Amino acid sequence: MTPLENVAGALVASVVVACAALVSRLVVWMRAACLRQWLPWMQATAAGLLLGDALLHMMPEAMGRGVSATWMSECLALGMLSLLGIECFLRAMNRPAATATFAKMTVVGDFVHHLVDGIVIGASFEIGPALGVMVTLAILLHELPREAGNAGVLVAGGYSPKRAFILSVATTLAIPLGTVGMTAIGHSPVFIGSSLALAAGTTIYQAIGDVIPGLWQNLGARDRFAPVLGVSAGLVFMWATALLDRVLR
Repeated sequence: MTPLENVAGALVASVVVACAALVSRLVVWMRAACLRQWLPWMQATAAGLLLGDALLHMMPEAMGRGVSATWMSECLALGMLSLLGIECFLRAMNRPAATATFAKMTVVGDFVHHLVDGIVIGASFEIGPALGVMVTLAILLHELPREAGNAGVLVAGGYSPKRAFILSVATTLAIPLGTVGMTAIGHSPVFIGSSLALAAGTTIYQAIGDVIPGLWQNLGARDRFAPVLGVSAGLVFMWATALLDRVLR
């Protein structure tokens, strides 16, 4: 295929992933009573999926692209510090609002994660269309449940279903944006690896610093074991998809 056809394929793939992510966010339109019942489990599972994505997908992929352990640790620290700085800024504004800070931070984390997804898709199609399709399928496999879980996090944090979906549209636009940026910059394994490590740091912070602390506020008597069970389920799912990804490659 010509370079132009590879770029077109990457853009189509990024739009497909963005649309699939939006479809999984439709979970916010569940009946209110049913949604309230499942929110703690959705939050806990989202935290597990986020941690699994960072630890079992993004970090190994970063090292596979030539990033050293030292540089990856520095990128992880920078990612965590960046999100901490953003959260400090949001809390310093100190404006009374019905929306919890952890929900706002989830929006920020989603944007960063989607941007990196787009970068990875763009880079994979530059190598070849076959690899691009495989990478796109791998991203779809772990993106759908993660997006559904994060949708529950937004609602639990005080966003209305309509507002949560509108924000989802905004964050998923980062996927084709990342793809366009990658095709403009060109294929650079170190840049992609560093981006993955940076995103892993923001994802770990999002899970441990925002989603899990926000989970405790919504726990009822029937949900007391939701944190450990939900996080475990998310981690196991990401571990299984990581194994499948290695088999397919």
